[in-house]
Amino acid sequence: MFYMYGVKVDRYEHFGAAVIALNQKVKDRFNAYGIRWLSSQGKGIWYLHLKVDAIKILRKSDITDNDYAAVEANIRIFLIKHFGHASYFNSHRLTRIDYRFDAVVPNPKDRKLLFHLFEKYTKKYGFKEMVKWGKDENGNPIKYETSQYHKCKSVELFIYSKEDERKAKGEKIEPYDRNRVRYELRLKNEHLNGMTRDDKGTGRPKKLSAYFSNALSEQYLTKHVLPIVHKGNYYKISEAEKIIENSSFSKLKKKKLRAFLISISKGNIDTPLKKGMSKPTYRQYLRDLENIGVNPILIPKNRKDFPNQLKNPFIL
Repeated sequence: MFYMYGVKVDRYEHFGAAVIALNQKVKDRFNAYGIRWLSSQGKGIWYLHLKVDAIKILRKSDITDNDYAAVEANIRIFLIKHFGHASYFNSHRLTRIDYRFDAVVPNPKDRKLLFHLFEKYTKKYGFKEMVKWGKDENGNPIKYETSQYHKCKSVELFIYSKEDERKAKGEKIEPYDRNRVRYELRLKNEHLNGMTRDDKGTGRPKKLSAYFSNALSEQYLTKHVLPIVHKGNYYKISEAEKIIENSSFSKLKKKKLRAFLISISKGNIDTPLKKGMSKPTYRQYLRDLENIGVNPILIPKNRKDFPNQLKNPFIL
């Protein structure tokens, strides 16, 4: 591939720099593909670490199970153009797959509010820790302003403005990117390895066809995203109080739910637990609020530039 794209490896001090140059040339011709790495196992055997963007292949974001054949065919064509055959696809190993939910939030002020509210999310859930600083593709530090990032060794959750991401990378904003807030769940190699096991996993092979499933995507998003973003719409305390007051809860429960919301508002979603609330009571209050359609994160009452309520865009 280096020869095909005119990349002379001996001109680079480090092999990684040559791979980066190759990746850019590949992306210039095939924008849905990227070369992540090339590794040698000796005896002339090399492994190509290929990144594939199904959205760019299909030129649409609404992907269904029926699109699998088109994606596989496109990958096989890519392999044929570079290696003369497509048999390598038969022995591929999936090392990461991203599931995502794109929410349409047309009003930029609503997007600004949404990311402001994200600051109140839990700092840690299911071994995923909230990260406020990261690195871009060139290794430079960046702060996640219009995004929220939770990560662990096997799964990452990245919530971000797709338009802002395109602008930051200097890339064209496609029609399916506009006004989108993306909830992106990244299943990494460690998780995929675990899923191949029959004892702790599901015996699911590390193949694209095994994970190319809307039902599986929804299952993962429900398990990993909902416990962080929660159900229910966002309200200022005055609006939330009206909903609680009109509910069928007892007078005492209404008082406790209000105090619960205030406690979270003054800190974050974890504050009630830090102040000594038991986990069963905490989970029950979250369920109570979910049942009446109130998100536990309040819109700040003193922000006149924010509306009194905002519909939660994460609805599977």
